[in-house]
Amino acid sequence: MREIHREDVLRRLPRRAADTNKGSFGRVVAVAGSMAYRGAAALCCESALRTGAGLVYLASVEPVIQMVLTRTPECCALPCRTDGDGGVMAADAAQVRQRFAHSRAVLLAGPGLGDSAGRVLNALCGIGAPWQGAVLDADALNAIAAGDLGTTPFLPRDTVLTPHPGEMARLLGTTVEAVQADRPKAALRCAKWFQCVAVLKGTGTLVATPDGRLVRNTTGNPGLARGGSGDVLAGMLAALLAQGLPAFEAATCAVWLHGAAADACAARTSQMTMLPHDILTDLGRLLGSAGL
Repeated sequence: MREIHREDVLRRLPRRAADTNKGSFGRVVAVAGSMAYRGAAALCCESALRTGAGLVYLASVEPVIQMVLTRTPECCALPCRTDGDGGVMAADAAQVRQRFAHSRAVLLAGPGLGDSAGRVLNALCGIGAPWQGAVLDADALNAIAAGDLGTTPFLPRDTVLTPHPGEMARLLGTTVEAVQADRPKAALRCAKWFQCVAVLKGTGTLVATPDGRLVRNTTGNPGLARGGSGDVLAGMLAALLAQGLPAFEAATCAVWLHGAAADACAARTSQMTMLPHDILTDLGRLLGSAGL
């Protein structure tokens, strides 16, 4: 199994030519957050912006948008009505899909969506979905595992699924113990079944493809073991997809950068005290030292 190396990652990252503009670096449409889970949307949107996306849109309920714009005013707002579960109303998610029908944009869906995730995902995905790629995380994965998109869901092209072991177990209909006993097998099985790139998070994060490619990440530390770390990774991954990296390359670069920034953050603060949003500072230093 091949490991991800720093040189390979930095070589693949997009450079910013002098004559470019915000349209040169892609659009990320984050459908995230709910009344109960507001921070996830803030983390994934700021992370996407900090990883170079030209435009980041947040489709969410008003209280989430208000909080996110207070922290990250660079984010564009797509206000949605609140459904009975405190999440995005499915009809408004369908309007978001229609809005980007003729635009090249990457969908980031799942963080903080709560019990509304299945209905929202059905409105966003399916045959004819306009997305140039998709990152499905957190509650979106649970909706897929629950069969809310059918037994063989039709996912957008260049989709990346980002489960932790518990979510992977639900996706595969098995146990966490079975997943952890043979992580490569689980990652490859997920990628093949859903015909997408699968990122199995945890110690030695794995990235797998339907055709059998598999790489292992060696960066990262236990300081990432807290809520919100996955939201930051999802935003980073979506930003790299939006900038034109193929799904497998975007995933390998994102997991390495996420872990390397976390390692620098732990050295600067500590594994015990570091928070997911702290690693964005170290991501900036890491990319800056590479001339990016």
